[in-house]
Amino acid sequence: MRLKRVLNFLFIFVTAIMLYGCAAKAKFDVPQIVNFDKREFEVISQSGSNLLYVSHEKEDYYFTMINSMGTPLARRVLRPSGEFETVGFLPPNSTYNELFVKVLNIVKSNQKEAVIAVNNENFKVRALDIR
Repeated sequence: MRLKRVLNFLFIFVTAIMLYGCAAKAKFDVPQIVNFDKREFEVISQSGSNLLYVSHEKEDYYFTMINSMGTPLARRVLRPSGEFETVGFLPPNSTYNELFVKVLNIVKSNQKEAVIAVNNENFKVRALDIR
């Protein structure tokens, strides 16, 4: 009886890992933007105020979001294929991925402020000019 429970657990565990590994990554439409070095944004949400740094290197867009204590919340790279890759050991967050793509649209349209809704959460995004 105990062996049967262990085998059932192993079967479910292995199946879950296989399904997780096979899950399709979301692909985003990467906006075509005139080259820029780096942009900074204040992102205000229910959890508070955060800073978002966006940089454009070659064909990739790099995003780093930190909270008011300087702790990284997200570090991602958006590839030209529309797929995000996590940089470092922070867990992926689909909400942030969608937010980052929408921030690129803000850059493209030269807006200074916008309210972005992602997964029933509103983010107020404001461009910062610290130069």
